[in-house]
Amino acid sequence: MSKVHTKNRIRRNLILHALLERRELSLSDLARETGISLPMVSQIVASEKGGKYIRTREEHELDRAGRPPILARLNGDAGFVVGIDMGHLNTNIIVLNLAQEVVAERHVPSARLGNDPGLIDWLERQVGAVVSQEKLRMDRLLGVGISLPGIVRGREGVSESYMNFDGKPVRDILHERFEKPVHVEHDAKAMALGERWFGAAKNVSHALCLNVGWGLGLGIIVEGRLLYGRDGYAGEFGHVEAVPDGRLCYCGRRGCLETVASGRAIAELARERLESGAVSRLTSTVKNRLEKIDTQLVVEAALAGDQFSIELLDEVGRHLGTGVSTLINLFNPEVVVVGGRVAGAGQAILNPIRTGALQQSHVKLGRDVKFVISRLGAKAGALGVAMLAARDLFEVDHLNPSAYV
Repeated sequence: MSKVHTKNRIRRNLILHALLERRELSLSDLARETGISLPMVSQIVASEKGGKYIRTREEHELDRAGRPPILARLNGDAGFVVGIDMGHLNTNIIVLNLAQEVVAERHVPSARLGNDPGLIDWLERQVGAVVSQEKLRMDRLLGVGISLPGIVRGREGVSESYMNFDGKPVRDILHERFEKPVHVEHDAKAMALGERWFGAAKNVSHALCLNVGWGLGLGIIVEGRLLYGRDGYAGEFGHVEAVPDGRLCYCGRRGCLETVASGRAIAELARERLESGAVSRLTSTVKNRLEKIDTQLVVEAALAGDQFSIELLDEVGRHLGTGVSTLINLFNPEVVVVGGRVAGAGQAILNPIRTGALQQSHVKLGRDVKFVISRLGAKAGALGVAMLAARDLFEVDHLNPSAYV
């Protein structure tokens, strides 16, 4: 690749990346965002407008020179990306066009997570179903993002917990199947990225995003960027000690926060206490078949006023709040976003988290922190990995852009 070709590719991708991040910008704003001269920005936008990725329009207000400024944005018809958020219980799939509009979505019970190659076939069928329901053309598919629970090395496209096929990265397997670029991410990080681009962490520089679902995860946003850590494992919040010598966690240690403050823990604690004689409407809901009690039923019972479920969520929320207090002292966030299945309980889970966090955190660090329930709900993770797939289309870091712009 010649130096001129590389330079042109970098400039083009920097502009496309800026439009993906900011949605719509004037040519002068694009020049400021990218560091590319205004004449060159104008030239690239004009050439891309004749291609497929950029659309322009004139702003109604005049600029200082008396001309209506030209605004550029990505062309939603240029193609789409697919975001797949695959959990233990449910899989959420979202189709996002380059204008960041949701054009299709699908929510289905998950296939059993594991290392069965049949999972790849199942995923392909689910993506095919959501694409066909809107009569989208598969040749417009530009990339795929998938989030998974467990131990995930997103930059390498590897899941160590599930879909680990003889050491071959799941990213490579899905790339072969879809014949498109694939980005793999941890579920809590995907949720945080969804909040960063579309939800409560949008336009926020410092945020903590709790994913309280079947398990317990954390996405940390610092200076507007997701914190990965050296190996990509940053945010294993569920495995800090909460109860000394407590319950055995699946990680092999005892007393992890996830054993007392996750969706799985809520269901287990509810069943155990009802078996020991506690009184709750849950018993009649499941017709005394306590093994049928799951997190969603506890959340629904709490929202319906069941005192047992309310108290259980209060206990779980205070455990979470104590853990969050340490995070507030460490990261000094602007907002704490609570998402995942348990977030459906609303204030019944948010209030004890806030109370526990503010009681234990430094007064000056905690006083201005906002605590919010995710507005995106189950869509957050799929939106996050869809945007990662879109960003990968215009990635330039490996080309050393500072040497060419």
